[in-house]
This record gives sequence, structure tokens and C-alpha cells, in this order.
Amino acid sequence: MTADEAQGVLAIWHDIRDGREADFEFWYRSEHFPERLAVPGFRIGRRFEAVSGAPRYLCYYVTDGPEVLTSAAYLERLNHPTPLTRAMMSDAFLNMNRKGNFPLWG
Repeated sequence: MTADEAQGVLAIWHDIRDGREADFEFWYRSEHFPERLAVPGFRIGRRFEAVSGAPRYLCYYVTDGPEVLTSAAYLERLNHPTPLTRAMMSDAFLNMNRKGNFPLWG
């Protein structure tokens, strides 16, 4: 399946605590983004930063379908985060809103 044929999406809106932006960038680029795209069924990921307003970031991943977000491989990553992921989620992320498990089209 190509990215153009994918049928699911996971979207995350969030802010980052002041002073933690460099930590977020390091974690996102070196660990989180490659880890997510290594999960079978994840096709592409994109991240956007607002020029004003909040939340500051929107990240989304296109998947083969909604079932990817309940797959054993994805749940393994969610249920067993790395030490750096645990630190980022507990200390750097603010106002996170995660929506997934829904079809991209239709």
C-alpha cells in the first residue's frame, strides 16, 4: 500500500514547556519520529509549528488504516516507552490532544 492509498490518521496537537524546546527537537528527530515510522502500517508523518496561537505543534501520521493504531507493534511502543519518551511526556509536553483510530477518507 502506498501513502496515497492509506486510510487512517493519528493526529496530535500539543505545546512544549518553555525551555524544553531543544530537548523536544532532539527527542522527536532522533527517537520518536523514526520509531513511529518503523511501526508496520505507518506510512508518513508530518509536523507543523503554528506561527501564532496555541497549540504550537501539530503532528500527524498517515497509516494503512485505523487498525494500525490498535496493532500489537504500535501498542508495544505505547506501553513500553523509552526513558527519554517517558521524560518528555511527563515533563515537557503540555496541552496534548491525541486523536486517532479513524478513517482518513469517508
